[in-house]
Amino acid sequence: MRSSALLGMPALALFWCASAAAQPVAQPTPETLASVYQCSTITDDSQRLVCYDGAIGRLQQAVQDGQVVAVDRAQVATIERESFGFSLPSLTSLLPRIQRGDATAGLDNVSMQVTRVIAHPYGSYSFVMSNGQTWRQVEAQHPGNVRTGDSVTVRRASFGSFMLVPSRGGAAHRVRREE
Repeated sequence: MRSSALLGMPALALFWCASAAAQPVAQPTPETLASVYQCSTITDDSQRLVCYDGAIGRLQQAVQDGQVVAVDRAQVATIERESFGFSLPSLTSLLPRIQRGDATAGLDNVSMQVTRVIAHPYGSYSFVMSNGQTWRQVEAQHPGNVRTGDSVTVRRASFGSFMLVPSRGGAAHRVRREE
């Protein structure tokens, strides 16, 4: 009985970690921003203006000091595209207040153009993309269907892996992000 209970503990821990990771954690509003919001509750016009002047001054100083950073949807989308393939936390989980206009699952694929194909010893290849990303094959396989100038799509695959899908068809290549 005791050994079966111990065997179930790792599964329970894994389930808890997976479910905790899937839930975005609500971030508290920074004090400098909360003070701006609080000014809107003041009914007297002159007192509200004095409150706003002080709160905006503190907010501007916090932005200049790097304590507060504003990020819009377009910047989030750009950062997610540029970091696609790296093991980084999703910005949508770090910034749950950003209302995405599309699916909340995040970025599933990126389309790019191959600028260079590099052969490595033991039969693997790397693909340098027009956006500066480098993807390297995980399994040695000649990429006859991927050439310089081709468009490719790198998509998420199972178990955190990625597949490079050539536009000219043929087999996809399992890859990992290098740069």
